[in-house]
Amino acid sequence: MENNKKSLIPRAALIKAWLVWETFPQTCYNYERMMGQVVAHMFSAVINFLYKEDPSKRKEVMKREIEFFNVHIEFGACILGMAIALEEQKAMGEEIPGDFITNLKTSLMGPLAGMGDTIWQGVVIPILLAVCIDLTRSGDGNIWGAIIYAVVIIVAAYALSYWNFMFGYKAGSEAIMDFLEKGILNKLIKGASIMGCMVMGGLIVNYVTAECGIEIVSSTSTYSIQESFLDAVCPKILPLAVTMLVYYLLNKRRWSSIKVIGLIIVIGIVGGVTGILAYPS
Repeated sequence: MENNKKSLIPRAALIKAWLVWETFPQTCYNYERMMGQVVAHMFSAVINFLYKEDPSKRKEVMKREIEFFNVHIEFGACILGMAIALEEQKAMGEEIPGDFITNLKTSLMGPLAGMGDTIWQGVVIPILLAVCIDLTRSGDGNIWGAIIYAVVIIVAAYALSYWNFMFGYKAGSEAIMDFLEKGILNKLIKGASIMGCMVMGGLIVNYVTAECGIEIVSSTSTYSIQESFLDAVCPKILPLAVTMLVYYLLNKRRWSSIKVIGLIIVIGIVGGVTGILAYPS
């Protein structure tokens, strides 16, 4: 196992990959991949060190790493360090399924996004802003508050991101060797898959909205299909159905995302005009 501890990626390439992540994470958002494209951009700095003579392997890695990803930039940097470490171990011959890397990223991005948003945006930034705004307002033409804020927030962001990225890379490399030696990789794959599904389920409940607008009116009462039937049987069953339909069309029927978006728009218009669908209350 000693040979497996060698590193294929030089430190300069790791630093370049980290700089790409920290500098360009929000330059190319879309609903299909979110930050996935900058993750692929980041991997372009290291991919040739992993599979220099194998274009098909390079394509496989880049296709895997460009998938949907969304996390707090600084706190989530450790996930990408771990992903690089796992891809490196895989390139050196370790039996690491590609799904394991994807599921690990998916399962960790939710908790770290919540932690980062709470600590960074809810604590660090407001406190720093309060101090710097007071400095700026302390005298006419005083710009030191703005300068101090800009310098401190940028330095702190890059420092935290770098530490997290390198921590993830080192911990990921050492952890995967330990997992392989103890034979617990399959358990981790199963656990990461389950947690990934839980994260996706939470996203469905919070971000996918669909309600039935059909009501049966009698002389004495009004029966709402949504409230009296669907919510009683299984709350949020329509958002789940919409999500599963989109999943089926994208993965089984191989529809493009543009076609799926077009279908959703048509369903929304028809459902709204006919009253089958209702605007969420």
